[in-house]
Amino acid sequence: MRILNNWPRLVFIGLPLLIVSVDAVVLVGERVQPETQKAIRLVKESNSRKENFTVQQYLYTTVYYRMSRGEPLTIEGWRTSKSDSGRLLVEFEYNDSAGTHIAAWEADFESGEVTPRSELAVELSWH
Repeated sequence: MRILNNWPRLVFIGLPLLIVSVDAVVLVGERVQPETQKAIRLVKESNSRKENFTVQQYLYTTVYYRMSRGEPLTIEGWRTSKSDSGRLLVEFEYNDSAGTHIAAWEADFESGEVTPRSELAVELSWH
C-alpha cells in the first residue's frame, strides 16, 4: 500500500536512475571490449549496398538465407588480423558450391570508416 502512495517518486526518480545505470553499463562494456570485437562491430554496423541495411543485415538476407533454404553452405564467420597499414583487417568467410568466399574490410577507429579490401566486400558495402 505504501509503494502505491509513493509511485510518483518511483516514476520520476527511480526510472531515470535505472535508465542512466543501464546506459553506464553499456558504455563501460563497449569501452573494455577488445579492439578485434570493436572492428567486427564497426564493419557489421556499416552501410551495405542495400538501402537502409547494415552489412550484417545484408549478410542475413543473402548468405544466411541461402543456408536456411538448404543450400550446401558453410559459414566460417568473422575474424580479424592486422593489415599492412597497421589497421585491423576484418574478414567474413563462407564456403558454397562455387568455392570459398572471403569479404575483407579495413577498419579505422579514428575516423570510424570501413574500407572494402576485396571484391566481395565491395559488393556487400556502400562505398
